[in-house]
Amino acid sequence: MERREEGSVADVDRLIEQIIAATRAKAGRAFSTSKVYGSEPILMRGSQLASYLPEPIRRMRALARGPEARGWTDARLFVEQARLMEGYEDDCPYGGTFQSYFPTYNAMDNHQLRGYFTWRANVRRGSVERTSTSFAYVYLYELLNGIGTDPGVPAFRAIESFWQSYREFEPAMDRYARTWLVDYAVYHGLDPALAQPYASTDHNRAVARLERAESLALSRPAQRGRRREPYAFGANPDAEEELLAALDALSTYRPLESRLYRDDPDALRSVTCAVFARLAHYYQGSRRQGLVESLFGRASALPYLMFASAVFYPGARHPDCTYELDETCRFVCQSGIWTCTSLHDGGGRSSKLGQILRAVDRQLRVALDYPHPLKDRADPKYLVQLIEREVKDYLAWREAHAPVRVEIDLSKLAGIRSAAATTREALLVDEEREDQPAPSPAPEIEPAAPVAEPVTPVEPPTQAAEERAPAPIEAKKNAPLGLAPDELALLEDLLSGRAPEAASPDLLVDSINEKLFDLVGDTVLEFSDAGVPQLIEDYAEDVRSALA
Repeated sequence: MERREEGSVADVDRLIEQIIAATRAKAGRAFSTSKVYGSEPILMRGSQLASYLPEPIRRMRALARGPEARGWTDARLFVEQARLMEGYEDDCPYGGTFQSYFPTYNAMDNHQLRGYFTWRANVRRGSVERTSTSFAYVYLYELLNGIGTDPGVPAFRAIESFWQSYREFEPAMDRYARTWLVDYAVYHGLDPALAQPYASTDHNRAVARLERAESLALSRPAQRGRRREPYAFGANPDAEEELLAALDALSTYRPLESRLYRDDPDALRSVTCAVFARLAHYYQGSRRQGLVESLFGRASALPYLMFASAVFYPGARHPDCTYELDETCRFVCQSGIWTCTSLHDGGGRSSKLGQILRAVDRQLRVALDYPHPLKDRADPKYLVQLIEREVKDYLAWREAHAPVRVEIDLSKLAGIRSAAATTREALLVDEEREDQPAPSPAPEIEPAAPVAEPVTPVEPPTQAAEERAPAPIEAKKNAPLGLAPDELALLEDLLSGRAPEAASPDLLVDSINEKLFDLVGDTVLEFSDAGVPQLIEDYAEDVRSALA
């Protein structure tokens, strides 16, 4: 009987071993775990217990459940709770992660709340440690609402200091902190110098520089045809440098990085500024919008939301005010509604301006016979011809103002001395000749190496550029200068003094100017202040004779 019991026990043990072995082979949950057990204190204070909740946090939770909070917005509830907890500190670090799109106290559980107030206490002592990003944003929200700091410059400096410290852990915070710093300075009427380093106004300032250059160019009377005066090359190089830098900052084509600019900066700078001035006059006479406005638009006032993407409660309505951030940006508050007057073009570079600057670089390289040409991209005909004239004027100016080189052939000095001695000998009388000591032999002077003659730059022919230009439009049968019937009708109306009846005069004016450009070398039609096409008086007889 005992032997049977011993045999049955052995069988059970073997069966258990088989089950355990099979379970381990399958990585059963009962025998595998990823949990790491750490040391825990045997005795803990009451504040360290997971179930413990400090009284200030209890009051904050009760405030959110109170009847008054039912009519509050989330932003006001956050500010009221922040004021209640402004001086609270805890000593219960939180090792987990807290994530929320709009983090507030109500979005945290009790453990996260205690962990946040523990981390905040260390930050206020000057120890900024990495934590959940949402904790950092909650702290910024507190500073924006004046919690834990005095409003005004102290709060601005506190926001600035914390952001610059924590951005090492979270670089994406730059996107919001910069805007909030500007908004804080505007909202509290601080010195604009505090906010300007964080305002993205470089683009707007560059556009303003172009607007000033355009106004200066238009302030000088436009001279057309044979009366056209060349651009004043070299008159103000500092202003040209500023203009070229602004163009480089706003264009998809970077002239300051051009190879031609490195080798001949004066040429590219002068021609580019001259073309800009001529285009300003061209757009004024041929387009309804000016050059800079057509590229970047004009400044306009749009509604503006202060502290966007932040939890901010303003409290009382902000008084009416006007805040000039700089020459390109102005904020206005009226009846509690903010507007921002500035450019709203997105701050991008202009591809149209890039086309103009590249065309200048390309055609100047052709004229200078530069060894590294740029490919032709079929630029507009009016632009090609306008650039050609400015390049031609610049080369003529540079040749006329080339420095005069004075060369002395040292090999001829000996002959000059010998001729002078002979002349002096012939002028002396016998008594003077006897008193003169015997002349010492003149030292021999080795002839100097021949000096190369100055090379005068030769103006390259423009035939190559004309061959690369697009072929002129073939004239229709019995149509002078290749003008279409509606274009002829528009010209006849203007010549006879009748009001034009064209449906789309903008397209017709551009087409007529391009077709008659070879006739007079300039635009013949422009828009009046009322936006009506009109014929330039200087070319009226030329057009009438061509259509006869």
